[in-house]
Amino acid sequence: MLTSLGLTEGEAEIYLALLKMGSASIMKLAKKTGRHRTHIYDTVEKLKQKGLVSESIVDSKKVINPSSPDNIVDYLKEKEEKALQLVPELKRIQNTGKEIAVETFKGKAGLRSVLRDILKEKKDYIGYGDGSRFGDVLPVFYEYFRNQSAKLKMGLRLILKKGIKVPVRKKLLVRYLDYTSPSTIFVYADKVLTIIWEPFPTAIRITDRQVADSYRNHFDVMWKSAKK
Repeated sequence: MLTSLGLTEGEAEIYLALLKMGSASIMKLAKKTGRHRTHIYDTVEKLKQKGLVSESIVDSKKVINPSSPDNIVDYLKEKEEKALQLVPELKRIQNTGKEIAVETFKGKAGLRSVLRDILKEKKDYIGYGDGSRFGDVLPVFYEYFRNQSAKLKMGLRLILKKGIKVPVRKKLLVRYLDYTSPSTIFVYADKVLTIIWEPFPTAIRITDRQVADSYRNHFDVMWKSAKK
């Protein structure tokens, strides 16, 4: 019963024995449970740390007293709080140890798939490079993509080559450079999407928080030097 709440068999046995006896010396606990006194000492110390027993002196002798069963709830709440504090750190460790995922998508169907993934995240994103090819390769779908991102109120910062125009919409900021990559690059959530147009439309998606952040930092540097 108590082992399901995180107590060991020894801790559960000694705590239940104390509840029945009211209080007891180490010697009486050893006789009651049949366990060695050394084990009793160690287990009592662990129960004390959990707030489930206490010590007192009666007639110059040390006795062990069981705490109220209500303290078990307090103990479990404390464990939950500690677990909640540990979760962010554990997630950070998990991310740094995770293998970088690299996926390749080819053709028009592949491009539609990765663009839908951007919409699925529903988060602000950034992009730079050649943005003129979408109109040639995916004229209808890319119009849908832009309309949906506007409806979802997804912010977008774009860096394009001078001379390329895009429809104005809310939460869209555009700056220009004399030269940008012939590929198209989007960074969203923890993903970097690179679209290579020649000789055949191919999208490469990298999923990794550190890689995405490094691309964002590089974008911010370019953004500062780009012109409105």
